[in-house]
Amino acid sequence: METKVLVYIAVGAIVAIIAVIAALPGTGLVKTLIPQNQNLPSALTAITADIKPIQIQYNGSSISSITDRDATIQTKFDLTNPNNTTVILEMISYDVYVNGVQMGHGQYGQRYEGSWESSYYLPLTEHNSETVTNNAQLSNDGNNPQIWSAMQSGSANIRINGTAFYSTNTAFSGGSYSTAFDFPK
Repeated sequence: METKVLVYIAVGAIVAIIAVIAALPGTGLVKTLIPQNQNLPSALTAITADIKPIQIQYNGSSISSITDRDATIQTKFDLTNPNNTTVILEMISYDVYVNGVQMGHGQYGQRYEGSWESSYYLPLTEHNSETVTNNAQLSNDGNNPQIWSAMQSGSANIRINGTAFYSTNTAFSGGSYSTAFDFPK
């Protein structure tokens, strides 16, 4: 009878330890207990650091091809990670406005949904920058002939408005973040 009681106590202790380990990163207690320094393993840095928004700079848009029916707009974003840990860029989703009218949508990557199957995920290491180039396809629906002719002549005013999604998924915890942007040409 005593061995059953000891087994129940051991199982209870193991369950309690697992529960504490699972809940501790989300409480913020780890941030106060573990000081930030350069010798801290990267997995602990991700749960103890306050994550700052990534910095997004617009590096221009250009019409790379245009016909009477469709156009391809190439847009470049410079992304900088100001954090002391690596963040993973999951997706940049944006709308393309030409002369104030929404003409299309562009997307780089895809949102993390349980597995890292996409090759579009971009790790941004601490204090480093990357340039992302993406093409958005626009279709001429015939409703805006003045805008389409302005695009064909090169006199169109392009505005890019969207959101970048990134995360700090690690073995211990993870957080999802986003940064909105609005860039005129």
